[in-house]
Formats: sequence, structure tokens, C-alpha cells
Amino acid sequence: MSRKIPVDVLEVLVSGVRVTPGPGLRERVLKSAVKPGWEPWRGRVAALWDLDEERVQEEFDRSGRGDEWSATPFPGVMAFHLGGGPATAGADVGLVRIPAGFGFPLHTHSGTEEYVVLQGTMRFVDGHREGPGDRVRNDGTVSHAYTAEGEVVVAAVVRGELVPGWG
Repeated sequence: MSRKIPVDVLEVLVSGVRVTPGPGLRERVLKSAVKPGWEPWRGRVAALWDLDEERVQEEFDRSGRGDEWSATPFPGVMAFHLGGGPATAGADVGLVRIPAGFGFPLHTHSGTEEYVVLQGTMRFVDGHREGPGDRVRNDGTVSHAYTAEGEVVVAAVVRGELVPGWG
């Protein structure tokens, strides 16, 4: 059984304690706080975005600052756009953050949609699920709708427009 230590007791315990951070501590803390669990998929995202893994890590870090995310037409769904490598020319490249419980409506794409799930799980209307590490490629013939189980973040490369309903 765990017991909580009252805040006033904690303040007394740590008063006068001076911590000298080691080199790189701030960067390590930011990396671990920004995108817990994304690192294992860095290679898959690098291949998807046509970037090296170091650049992917830089983009993950940049996304953690939060100031470059933009709203989408879907309530609560946010997008983080970036420039991918030459193989992604003309595509929309970046991260998409979908809030827990959000039901993404039935849609298809006029081109291809490729993504790697970084966190959360997408439960599709046909019952299948896609979760962390899954890499998916849909062409313009695939119509799908899903619900976000937990907050979902995907790294994506999308060519063409999103088309509501059946393609």
C-alpha cells in the first residue's frame, strides 16, 4: 500500500537541497517527456518521411514544443506539418494528433495515405485495430472510419485530398 506524503512535509524535506544538473539533462528530460514511446518507431518514420533518423528525432523534439501544431477541420484534431525528403515531394507530411474517443468519420483519399501509428490505438468500424508501430498504406480505393482509443498520434504522408464518405 502506498501512502501520499503531504506537500508541506515534502517542502521541509527538500528545502535547502541544491541540485546541479549534469550536462544534457534538460535535453534528456525534454526528449523523454515530449514523446514517450515514439523512439522505437523512428526508423519506420524515417523511411516514411524519407529523412534520416536524426532529423526525425529533431522533428519529434520540435513537435513537443507545441507551438507549431495547427487546427484541422475536425474538432480537437491537430496537425504538425514538416518538410519530408525528396520521395515525399508534393505530399502533406507530418504528425496528426487525434484526441481520445474521437470518431473519425468515414472517408477515403483521392491519392495515397501512408502512416505509422506512434501512440494510441485506432479501432476501425470493421473491428480491426492499428496501434503503435503499425505502418499502413491506403490507396484511394480504401474507405475507412475509426475511433481513437486513447490519444492517437500518427506520422503521415498524404497525397491528394480527404474525400468524405465512400470513395
